Amino acid sequence: MHRPSDDERVGYLVPDGGPGLVVPTTLVGTPLGAAQEEDTAVALLVAVGLRSLDRRWWCRLPATLPVGVLPAGEPEPGWDWRPVVVIEASPIGCTVRPEWPAPEELAGRAVLPVPVRELLVEQPPA
Repeated sequence: MHRPSDDERVGYLVPDGGPGLVVPTTLVGTPLGAAQEEDTAVALLVAVGLRSLDRRWWCRLPATLPVGVLPAGEPEPGWDWRPVVVIEASPIGCTVRPEWPAPEELAGRAVLPVPVRELLVEQPPA
Protein backbone atom coordinates (compact mmCIF):
# COMPACT_ATOMS: atom_id res chain seq x y z
CA MET A 1 0.00 0.00 0.00
CA HIS A 2 1.44 3.36 -1.06
CA ARG A 3 0.54 6.79 0.29
CA PRO A 4 -1.27 8.67 -2.51
CA SER A 5 0.43 12.01 -1.80
CA ASP A 6 4.01 10.84 -2.48
CA ASP A 7 3.82 7.13 -3.41
CA GLU A 8 5.74 6.17 -0.23
CA ARG A 9 5.08 2.60 0.88
CA VAL A 10 3.25 2.73 4.23
CA GLY A 11 2.27 -0.89 4.86
CA TYR A 12 0.32 -3.83 3.57
CA LEU A 13 -3.25 -5.08 3.39
CA VAL A 14 -3.32 -8.72 4.44
CA PRO A 15 -6.44 -10.73 3.55
CA ASP A 16 -8.20 -11.98 6.67
CA GLY A 17 -10.01 -14.88 5.10
CA GLY A 18 -13.37 -13.22 5.65
CA PRO A 19 -15.23 -11.69 2.71
CA GLY A 20 -13.88 -8.22 1.99
CA LEU A 21 -11.86 -7.91 5.21
CA VAL A 22 -8.16 -7.09 5.43
CA VAL A 23 -5.71 -6.52 8.26
CA PRO A 24 -3.73 -3.26 8.01
CA THR A 25 -0.11 -4.32 8.53
CA THR A 26 3.05 -2.25 9.07
CA LEU A 27 6.13 -2.47 6.89
CA VAL A 28 7.69 -4.86 9.42
CA GLY A 29 4.66 -7.15 9.43
CA THR A 30 2.93 -6.18 12.68
CA PRO A 31 -0.85 -5.65 12.58
CA LEU A 32 -2.08 -2.08 13.06
CA GLY A 33 -5.58 -3.20 13.92
CA ALA A 34 -8.18 -5.91 13.57
CA ALA A 35 -9.57 -7.12 10.25
CA GLN A 36 -11.68 -4.38 8.68
CA GLU A 37 -13.10 -3.07 5.44
CA GLU A 38 -10.42 -2.23 2.88
CA ASP A 39 -11.22 1.52 2.73
CA THR A 40 -10.90 1.82 6.51
CA ALA A 41 -7.64 -0.16 6.53
CA VAL A 42 -6.17 2.00 3.75
CA ALA A 43 -7.06 5.20 5.64
CA LEU A 44 -5.40 3.83 8.79
CA LEU A 45 -2.20 2.90 6.95
CA VAL A 46 -2.01 6.30 5.25
CA ALA A 47 -2.60 8.10 8.57
CA VAL A 48 -0.29 6.11 10.87
CA GLY A 49 1.48 3.34 8.95
CA LEU A 50 4.96 4.88 8.98
CA ARG A 51 4.49 6.80 12.21
CA SER A 52 3.67 3.56 14.06
CA LEU A 53 7.26 2.38 13.55
CA ASP A 54 8.77 5.52 15.10
CA ARG A 55 8.87 4.48 18.74
CA ARG A 56 10.54 2.12 21.19
CA TRP A 57 10.47 -1.57 20.29
CA TRP A 58 12.08 -4.52 22.05
CA CYS A 59 14.38 -7.05 20.42
CA ARG A 60 16.64 -9.81 21.75
CA LEU A 61 20.25 -8.73 21.20
CA PRO A 62 23.67 -9.40 22.71
CA ALA A 63 24.71 -7.26 25.70
CA THR A 64 26.97 -5.27 23.37
CA LEU A 65 25.98 -4.99 19.74
CA PRO A 66 29.09 -5.57 17.59
CA VAL A 67 30.27 -3.16 14.90
CA GLY A 68 28.66 -3.85 11.55
CA VAL A 69 25.44 -5.66 10.77
CA LEU A 70 24.35 -8.53 13.01
CA PRO A 71 21.79 -11.05 11.69
CA ALA A 72 19.35 -11.27 14.62
CA GLY A 73 16.69 -13.50 13.09
CA GLU A 74 17.72 -16.39 15.36
CA PRO A 75 18.64 -14.93 18.76
CA GLU A 76 21.41 -16.66 20.72
CA PRO A 77 20.43 -18.19 24.09
CA GLY A 78 22.21 -15.47 26.12
CA TRP A 79 20.67 -12.50 24.34
CA ASP A 80 18.34 -10.32 26.40
CA TRP A 81 15.45 -8.05 25.46
CA ARG A 82 16.78 -4.57 24.71
CA PRO A 83 14.96 -1.39 23.69
CA VAL A 84 15.58 -0.60 20.01
CA VAL A 85 14.42 1.74 17.28
CA VAL A 86 13.65 0.81 13.68
CA ILE A 87 16.00 2.58 11.30
CA GLU A 88 14.98 0.88 8.05
CA ALA A 89 12.18 -1.38 6.86
CA SER A 90 11.81 -3.13 3.53
CA PRO A 91 9.88 -6.14 2.25
CA ILE A 92 12.87 -8.37 2.97
CA GLY A 93 14.29 -7.00 6.22
CA CYS A 94 14.07 -4.67 9.19
CA THR A 95 17.14 -2.92 10.58
CA VAL A 96 17.23 -1.84 14.21
CA ARG A 97 19.74 -0.26 16.57
CA PRO A 98 19.74 0.07 20.37
CA GLU A 99 17.61 2.96 21.56
CA TRP A 100 20.48 4.13 23.77
CA PRO A 101 23.62 2.64 22.24
CA ALA A 102 26.81 2.52 24.26
CA PRO A 103 29.70 4.34 22.54
CA GLU A 104 31.11 1.05 21.25
CA GLU A 105 27.72 0.20 19.69
CA LEU A 106 27.32 3.36 17.60
CA ALA A 107 28.43 1.55 14.43
CA GLY A 108 26.31 -1.55 15.07
CA ARG A 109 22.99 -2.59 13.58
CA ALA A 110 20.84 -5.70 13.78
CA VAL A 111 18.79 -7.11 10.90
CA LEU A 112 15.54 -9.04 11.33
CA PRO A 113 13.53 -10.85 8.67
CA VAL A 114 10.12 -9.45 7.67
CA PRO A 115 7.58 -10.22 8.94
CA VAL A 116 9.33 -9.80 12.29
CA ARG A 117 6.80 -11.89 14.24
CA GLU A 118 7.95 -12.34 17.86
CA LEU A 119 11.45 -10.97 17.14
CA LEU A 120 10.32 -7.34 17.53
CA VAL A 121 7.72 -6.64 20.18
CA GLU A 122 6.01 -3.65 21.82
CA GLN A 123 6.76 -4.89 25.36
CA PRO A 124 9.39 -7.38 26.46
CA PRO A 125 7.90 -10.69 27.63
CA ALA A 126 7.76 -11.01 31.41
